[in-house]
Amino acid sequence: MVFTVGLSKVAAAQPGDAAGANTAGGSGDTTAPASNTAEPQAATPAPETRPAPSATQATKEPAVAKVPVEHEEAEPTPAGGGVPLAVEILPGSGYPEPKVRGLVGGSLWLTMPGYQFPYMAPETSKNQVRIAISGNAWVDTSYARINSGTPDTVSSQKRWVNQGRAVVRFTPAYTTREGWFVQGQVETVANGDQVLPNSNIVGGVDDLFVRAGKWNAFDVTVGRYQGWEVYHYGMGLDLNTFERRGAELPNLSPPQIYGVNYFWDRPNGGAGNYAAHFYPTDYLRFELLGQVGATSSGGNVRATRPVAILDLGYIKLKAGWEYGVAVGQKDVDKAHSRQNGFGGAIQVVIDPYIEGGVNAAIGYLDSWNAFGLPDTKGSSTTRTFGGFLNGRIFGSLMVGLGANQTHWNNLLPNGNAQTPNLHGDTDWATHFQSFAAIQYGLWDKLFFKFVANYARFHYEDIVQNPPHSYTNSEWGGRLRMMYLF
Repeated sequence: MVFTVGLSKVAAAQPGDAAGANTAGGSGDTTAPASNTAEPQAATPAPETRPAPSATQATKEPAVAKVPVEHEEAEPTPAGGGVPLAVEILPGSGYPEPKVRGLVGGSLWLTMPGYQFPYMAPETSKNQVRIAISGNAWVDTSYARINSGTPDTVSSQKRWVNQGRAVVRFTPAYTTREGWFVQGQVETVANGDQVLPNSNIVGGVDDLFVRAGKWNAFDVTVGRYQGWEVYHYGMGLDLNTFERRGAELPNLSPPQIYGVNYFWDRPNGGAGNYAAHFYPTDYLRFELLGQVGATSSGGNVRATRPVAILDLGYIKLKAGWEYGVAVGQKDVDKAHSRQNGFGGAIQVVIDPYIEGGVNAAIGYLDSWNAFGLPDTKGSSTTRTFGGFLNGRIFGSLMVGLGANQTHWNNLLPNGNAQTPNLHGDTDWATHFQSFAAIQYGLWDKLFFKFVANYARFHYEDIVQNPPHSYTNSEWGGRLRMMYLF
């Protein structure tokens, strides 16, 4: 439904997209704060998307059937010189897909990598001034069993949790007939987490940005938002879930998946993103993202993160690099750090039956202490390799598999004379995370998904005398009920 408002006139208008689809979705990680910044995630929210077709359509038709609306004459200007304003649920045309994103209902389809989203070009509506509303809500019931490799010091645990999250997105936009536009966006968040007392309902904001440019050509975006995704997790390891953290116990945190995500997520603490996007063709797009401002720990950060995507529909190639430094705000503070890394992904879509991909990335953290000297214990290298596979069984019934292996080591060498065989070696750890998922959708809006997962965290303490090791494992399950609009 679209409502057109101008000064003293309120009149019902036709939806701006002939497809008439109403949806949303929003990288990527565990107990969710008011925004997706508990770790470089993911989520993910999950990324917002348009809905799947019916079960019959999913088996017989391509994932997308987007029908643009021909131009119509603009409504007369209301008395007094006001401008007509359309308020609408974001139609299907707002979820761009010049090349197929993925299987309808699948994890690739639930992302908007590299697209001008929400898409509100002139061919999608007769109204130059619009406010589009979209969003999603999900509730998870999860169980995790974590077995400790050091039971004498850290006990094994079993955890039940019920988490919920709702995002409502408001996107005002002005578009000229020639395709120039200015667009703002705010995502309001309600977060329900029953792990801690008195924390069941927490409000906040995810996206808050202003974007200007020309549709399908370029734009400049300034504010708080996530960068383009490079590393894709699949149908499991969703943002803000236990399984994303893996085999974690108090004071025994495993290395997390590195996916070119040091500066991917929405920044907190007073920093903001500045990005230029370029769309030379419908299959090639670029993001040059920068980040400037204060960190949540009280320092200043400066970073850059360019990403390129070659998208032919059936095959997608993604590559990214990032580099940033964080320094103290006081002139006498010599402590600082540097983070950089790179990675890429190859994805294949055979619509509407199967999709999958592989990812690889390596990240470096270098730290200096308050005296300006290298902090080798606080410096590290993280490498991650993984992949996912999603398939349609029948109609909207889908299954997904995925696995990721992360290797971490710090830079403090073993110097103990009592262990000459380990001289020069450093502490290291591995974290294996895997999942299997099954999902069913109703009415192209409501999705039920069950995810079973297994993780294994192994740590080798080389520097301590005597050297020792331990292994923690985790397995669990999660049921998600999600509504997209």
